Amino acid sequence: MATIRVGNNEVLLELDRMEKVAGLIGNQTFPLSSVTSVDVLADAFDGVRGLRSPGLAIPGMTRIGTWRGRGRTLAVARRGTPAVQLDLSGQKYARVVVSLSDAEDVAARIRAAAGLPAEQLVTEEEVRFTSGTVQLVGTWAKPAGTVRGAALILPGSGPIDRNADHKRMPLGISRDLARELADRGIASLRYDKRGTGASDGTFLAAGFRQNTDDAAAALRWMVAQKAGDLPVFLVGHSEGGYHAAAVAAEPGTRLDGTVLLSTSAHTGFETGRWQTAQICDSLPAFVRLLLKVLRKDLVTIQSKSVEKIRTTTEDVVRMQGRKINALWQREFIDFDPIPYLERLQMPVLAITGAKDVQVDPEDLNLIAATVPGPVTTRTIEDLSHLLRRDPKAPTLSDYKRQIREPVDAELLSLVGNWVAEQANAGASGTSDTQQLAR
Repeated sequence: MATIRVGNNEVLLELDRMEKVAGLIGNQTFPLSSVTSVDVLADAFDGVRGLRSPGLAIPGMTRIGTWRGRGRTLAVARRGTPAVQLDLSGQKYARVVVSLSDAEDVAARIRAAAGLPAEQLVTEEEVRFTSGTVQLVGTWAKPAGTVRGAALILPGSGPIDRNADHKRMPLGISRDLARELADRGIASLRYDKRGTGASDGTFLAAGFRQNTDDAAAALRWMVAQKAGDLPVFLVGHSEGGYHAAAVAAEPGTRLDGTVLLSTSAHTGFETGRWQTAQICDSLPAFVRLLLKVLRKDLVTIQSKSVEKIRTTTEDVVRMQGRKINALWQREFIDFDPIPYLERLQMPVLAITGAKDVQVDPEDLNLIAATVPGPVTTRTIEDLSHLLRRDPKAPTLSDYKRQIREPVDAELLSLVGNWVAEQANAGASGTSDTQQLAR
């Protein structure tokens, strides 16, 4: 097992033989003067982002080696274990993430030796709660100092974990939102979906409505166990925005604000048709010509697929040789956000990128016209559905490049500042400083 020692003005990372072989790396040393921050992560996977190159990745279990994104990350990470995360300056690796059973003690020694503040800026705790009979696992991120509010972060569609990472597409959207909110004094909860990460259940068998129920259960748990009297917020991206609207609209839900990122104002079926049309327009000229010669219309093909899914009755079915989440698809197709948006009395922030090919940016106008409470909308130029910048003509094929980039700084700043402003407004009527319940 990897160990970290401090001495001679250096941090020494020592790996065992198996870790060296798996990661194609040897022992590493870093000057203490290069260490800019030291954090303890509740789950080592929270700190590993980008694409593996080279190294070993066992899905849902282990990541050892080099991960490349905007800078290199050296990882010796095991899912569900505490880890020390070092941010470095002027070194081959910009970040080092190592699973350690004594992560808190090791981090404290490194901070002391490097002359860094003893208190961690963000403390992350692995938490568990239940939705029906299913146990869900997530991360409660608490900033140092005065906590001004609490937010539940809901990710987009697909089998993605608490950080909004897919096994083949590490997005890190939820993780980056949590860090941005923490910088503004806002604590947050993010969790693994059913059947992903450390959560129980089966992803393919989960329906769209069950995902909404899970979000509602997460919010109830957060308010009861962590938030106390703090201002409370929902932050949803893509499908997560649908769930945020549905949960926020429930009678008796205590919320001080809702953030909808890349969230459609149309039904799932209408959104799917719009997406298909955008994909058609972004195809290479030769492919469009070939489809025309073959008399193939993608919108028509998509409509036929929808009708086929509507005829299914099981939770999981096999179509075109692979299993699909049929229950989720049927419920998503029929979901209409308008009745929920019509009941949102709390402040709402809605942001969509001008280069989004999965949600129509014009839907912001419909959200603004539908929500009866205070609404702020913003279209960000060159922003894609993945919340990254796309300076070229928008295409799905550019996603592979985009996931190597960080979540857009302007987007994060807009969300962080808006939530902090609403939290301050919500707290202004209280005479005492608000504190976390636990």
